[in-house]
Amino acid sequence: MNAVSHSIESGRFCGRILLLLLVATAFCLGCTRLAETPIDGPWVAPGIHAREFERTKSRVSSPLSEHMSYWTDAKGHRVEVLKIVDSAMRYLEGLGYFQRWPETNVGFDDYVQRLAPYTFHIVSIQPTIVVMIPHDFGNPTDGRSITQIVGQPPNQSVSTKYMINHIEYGTTFPYHPEALWFSSELRVPPTKIAAHTGEQEIVHPGIKLVITRKDEVCTTKRE
Repeated sequence: MNAVSHSIESGRFCGRILLLLLVATAFCLGCTRLAETPIDGPWVAPGIHAREFERTKSRVSSPLSEHMSYWTDAKGHRVEVLKIVDSAMRYLEGLGYFQRWPETNVGFDDYVQRLAPYTFHIVSIQPTIVVMIPHDFGNPTDGRSITQIVGQPPNQSVSTKYMINHIEYGTTFPYHPEALWFSSELRVPPTKIAAHTGEQEIVHPGIKLVITRKDEVCTTKRE
C-alpha cells in the first residue's frame, strides 16, 4: 500500500471513529428543545409581563423527558420558575406558617407535605408578590386523594414540596375580603391587602400593584 492509499484509509478510519463518537454523544445526551408557552404572565415591571419558556431534554436511553420552566425578567433574562416558588415557600416556612397547617399523608423527599387553608397566586416577580386567598379544603387525612382535596392543577400552576396546594400564577386572583399578600424578597410577611380610594393596592418600596375587582375576579396592574 502506497503512502497515498494509506492516508486515504487512515482518513476513512478516523471518519468512522468520529461518527461513532457523535452517535455515542447523541445517545448519551439526547436533544434539548426550548419553546415558549403563551401565558398570562405575572408582572415583572410596569406594563411588562413575564414570558414563559419550557426546556425539554430527551435522552435516547430513557423514555422520560426532563422539563424545566423559566420566566423572563424585566431584561429578558430567564429565571427558573421553581427557584422563585421555592424561595417564597421557604420564607413562609421560616415564619412558621407550615407548622400551623395540618400534615397530609403525602411526602416529598422525606418532607411531609402540608395542606394550607389558602390558594396561592403569584402576581408579580422582581419582586415576587404572592396573594393568599382563604379557602377551606377540609380534612387532608380523611381518605380523599390529592386531586379530590385540591382539585386538578390549573393550567397556570406549579407544585412545591412544602404542601399539596397548587401555586397559581398570572395577573388575576379570586376576590376575598380577607385576602393577604407576602413577599420573600421584600421580607413582608402575610399582610392584609389595603383598600385605598375604592380600589385595593399592594404598595411597598419597589412595587405598586393596583387591584380592580369585577364580580369575583380581581385584576392587577403594575404601576
